[in-house]
Amino acid sequence: MGKKKVFIGVGHGGSDPGTVGYLVEKDINLTMETACRDFLTAYGVDVKMSRTKDEDGTVSQEVAECNAYAPDLAIDVHNNSGGGDDFEVFHTIGGSTGKTLAQNIEKHVKAMGQNSRGVKTCQGTSGNYYAFIRETKAPAVIVESVFVDTKADAAQADALAEKQAFGVAYAKGILDTLGLSYDKPEEESAEPEQLAKEHWAQPYYDRLIAKGGASTKQGLRIQSPGVRCWRCWIVL
Repeated sequence: MGKKKVFIGVGHGGSDPGTVGYLVEKDINLTMETACRDFLTAYGVDVKMSRTKDEDGTVSQEVAECNAYAPDLAIDVHNNSGGGDDFEVFHTIGGSTGKTLAQNIEKHVKAMGQNSRGVKTCQGTSGNYYAFIRETKAPAVIVESVFVDTKADAAQADALAEKQAFGVAYAKGILDTLGLSYDKPEEESAEPEQLAKEHWAQPYYDRLIAKGGASTKQGLRIQSPGVRCWRCWIVL
């Protein structure tokens, strides 16, 4: 049986910064998903990212790349704006494996102290509203980690270790869905000592769980379901 494969879409990039507030979305997306990739590869999963640096790309290119790679699962990472707060995750309207993946990811994000707006779907005129979910052949989700324009929520991901902790949470949700254990990294003959080392975000992630969260959010919590990250990821 071959290795499991995961495709990671990294939202925005290059001339498209994504949402901008206390943080710049395209930058934190890449940091989070690099940590996700590194954690997955340490446990024997093959991973392909849509970008590994700050560069332009379209959703059509991303979907085509994902389908050509033929992964077992796919995730597209974004961050939100619109004055709300908390994490949310979208999956295909049909549910099934995509919904399971979304639920597993949400579980680990909540465990690290970030609140959740929920596991969701979004209806469009052609089925699923978001192209990454609608057009990819593999079960796929879109995650929205924090609201970059809400000070307290952006503070959940302003430090490097916090961004990496989100990536680790995503990776653990993926591994749960694939049925793979992550108690001990898989050792490869090429660099066994390096791969056996604890992932850089793991201590921070464990401390978040032990303390019940990264920080205390202050002020009004906006729960309107209509608040969304604006995206270039929609194909009409």
